[in-house]
Amino acid sequence: MFKRQHKVELKIKKSTLILECALALAVAAAGGCSSDGKPIKSSNTVPNPITIRVDGIKRQDVKDNVYGYLSALPQIAKEKSRLYGKEISDKITLAVHSYGYYHPRINLDYPKMDSPSRVLVADVDLGKPLYIRNFQIEVLGEGAFYKSFQNIIEKSGIGPYTLLDHGKYEQLKADLKDNAISLGFFDSKLISSRILVYQEQNAADIVLIFDTGKRYKFGSLITDEKTDWLLTPSRSLINFKEGDYFSSKTLNNFSTSLSQTNYYRSVDVQPVVEDRKEDKVPVKLGLERQSKNQYRVGIGFSTDEGIRGLLGWDKPLISRKGHSFSSFIRASQKKKTAQAIYKIPYKNPNLDYFFIKLAQTRIDLNDTLSDISHASFHYVANMVGTWRRDYYIATEYENYTQSIEKGHSFNTMLGTTLSMRTSTGGLDPRAGYTIIFDNKFSTKALSDLTFWKSELTFKGVLSPTENTRFLYKLYQGANLGYDAGKVPPSMRYFAGGDQTLRGFGYKSQSTRNFKDELTGSKYMSCATVEFEFPIGISNSRGAVFLDSAIVTNDYRKDRHLLYGPGIGYRYITPYGIAKIDVAYGIDNKRDKHGLRLHLQFGPEF
Repeated sequence: MFKRQHKVELKIKKSTLILECALALAVAAAGGCSSDGKPIKSSNTVPNPITIRVDGIKRQDVKDNVYGYLSALPQIAKEKSRLYGKEISDKITLAVHSYGYYHPRINLDYPKMDSPSRVLVADVDLGKPLYIRNFQIEVLGEGAFYKSFQNIIEKSGIGPYTLLDHGKYEQLKADLKDNAISLGFFDSKLISSRILVYQEQNAADIVLIFDTGKRYKFGSLITDEKTDWLLTPSRSLINFKEGDYFSSKTLNNFSTSLSQTNYYRSVDVQPVVEDRKEDKVPVKLGLERQSKNQYRVGIGFSTDEGIRGLLGWDKPLISRKGHSFSSFIRASQKKKTAQAIYKIPYKNPNLDYFFIKLAQTRIDLNDTLSDISHASFHYVANMVGTWRRDYYIATEYENYTQSIEKGHSFNTMLGTTLSMRTSTGGLDPRAGYTIIFDNKFSTKALSDLTFWKSELTFKGVLSPTENTRFLYKLYQGANLGYDAGKVPPSMRYFAGGDQTLRGFGYKSQSTRNFKDELTGSKYMSCATVEFEFPIGISNSRGAVFLDSAIVTNDYRKDRHLLYGPGIGYRYITPYGIAKIDVAYGIDNKRDKHGLRLHLQFGPEF
């Protein structure tokens, strides 16, 4: 979209002449040109149509604006091109005025009638630009004491001795108005908005006076009978009260929190500005209940587990107290899981709640055959501080065969999971990190074994430039205590696969017995570094990476390192990132090497 001009005051010598420059409409005519600088092409609705090419303008944004103005011209036949010379020059003049160029020299080279060419060349010399000489901006009303308005002015790029740019000026006015509305200054208005242009002096003065008026406060929350009932389990999410100063950000956070509960199919939170009285504005809330039963069916593929299917059943809102239920069955050739979770809100349905988890899992992978029955009770607290805290007690019974080892184990564990995540947002963040620290403890007073299992995961992403990514991941897991070497296979460590060590099969690396079969390990250390870079294809990046891992029962006696260097391709979609990796697994101790293909789809981290 090209930039428009606004009302301009033109001062010549000692007299001031006020001129209103009419804004040209952005007409998406077939004769328009693209922003890559290609000539404007007219469609064949007129005989022998011309195209217009603009030369001499080095600034791409100015050239794009010129082409935008020219796109509003009617289709022009070659034989009549000279009749439109003045109109073409006028369009170019208006377009460059938007960027402060008030002395353009335009030369039109018309296509010759005896030549097959139909290109009209407009050679433009922009001349000297106008600079802002005096810059007067005043914010009146209660908003004069708010730093956010001053920050907008400072970041506008407008000030003394800067180039006159009408687009930046219009954006400044829009930003001031938007900020005022978001803070509840519903009576705000522009008292004065002028640009005084002195062409002979190549200078301009700007005067902008913005009156915010008074800031309104929150009034009452308006709901109908149905919404009032649906709001019952979520009342703790209301983050404002009548008499608090109005803020759009507060309302947006309230709306987001309601949506995150998954209780509601739609959430509509709106200030009723037209009903504001005295210094208060009421807020209207509308809720639509989520379906009583939700079903999920999916099929997927990963190089870790092969083809896998999913069948899920959820009840998002069982009672007025906000209880909910979710369950699924996920099956692949290597792993089958059935899981059910019953959630009970406590102080906050999103940040402070209990849940009960039941699960049954069967693993048939490499040298492992295991059946696991799991039951746990959790309390999640995240209302204060930056860490999400999950306190739980879990009971597991596992019947297993690991290589030549057969057994069963019943353990009751007390555990805590601390996690924290920061991100710039989206499925492809430019920066962020995740930390997960999980610890669980079992004692023979309640279990078959005494052990402490501790796992720490730290992964993140940085962006050296807009289109590059640097990813990193560190992981450390350990089984400690008297029976650390006797824990069942599901609690032992195996490396390999998309998440730990590309270049090797899924969980194909661990300590081995005399038959060279996997036994699982007490410890695992993993590290990954990856660099992603543009490759000239839209929504795509290439990648180079190095994975490494150690799986061992004793770091002092066995510390041989496994490597997985490789290359990859990333395709960014609105639903996640598709990843294709080719990695070369290196195991120097066993003299094992080989290429392996890995496929993934999901968020970056």
